[in-house]
Amino acid sequence: MQKKSPIVINVPHSSLYIPEEEMQFFEKPKLIRELVAMTDHCCDDLFDTGHEMLTFPVSRLVCDFERFRNDDEEIMSEKGMGAVYTRCSVMSLLRKVDPVHKERILQTYYDKYHGIFESLVEDKLNTHGKCIIIDGHSFFETPLPYENDQRKDRPDICIGTDSYHTTRELEKELKCFFRKSGYSVAINSPFAGAIVPFKYYRKDRRVQTIMIEINRRLYINHDGSLKEGYEDLKKDINGAVEQINTFFG
Repeated sequence: MQKKSPIVINVPHSSLYIPEEEMQFFEKPKLIRELVAMTDHCCDDLFDTGHEMLTFPVSRLVCDFERFRNDDEEIMSEKGMGAVYTRCSVMSLLRKVDPVHKERILQTYYDKYHGIFESLVEDKLNTHGKCIIIDGHSFFETPLPYENDQRKDRPDICIGTDSYHTTRELEKELKCFFRKSGYSVAINSPFAGAIVPFKYYRKDRRVQTIMIEINRRLYINHDGSLKEGYEDLKKDINGAVEQINTFFG
């Protein structure tokens, strides 16, 4: 049974699905490697805490919902990794996409998901007077070549914040929870920020957001099998979400 709360869980990068009509455009030998490297494996399960949750239906290699739609606004577009990727995590060619094809992808996946996301946040505001977005991700245990932060010493948990939409109290509560649970924690390192629908971005403080990034070394082996600590990690993520709901919901 779905819990009644102001929380929205957003998991945008867990899908491995490449639609058949898009498969033809990819460099096939590179695709498998990129799916392994770039997918937030199992995050749709790890962050399934009973609160309302959105999961992006296709792989981020097809379309990345969390990039800005316009490449002129998206810093990662300089690396061929804007809302529609053309480059791999090692910066080699992933696929060729012409402007017409790119716009079709954006309309089919990006715009639709953003519309659903915005409507869900609006519903939470109307029902609860607030909305708390928890942005669920994972990251590779060593820096990938495309990443801006190349420091080798990566934490177990990265908490991403927004200067407008993340209160210090929310950041502190989550950081303390994970540290008390035995995890190393960093703020906005190796990844920073957290998602907010464009309609509310830097306009409505009733919408709070925070990103939880999990180091994959905690739960998954290089062959894709799950580690023994997987269920414990899932319980801790659930505990963190419930802590947020108790104190800020």
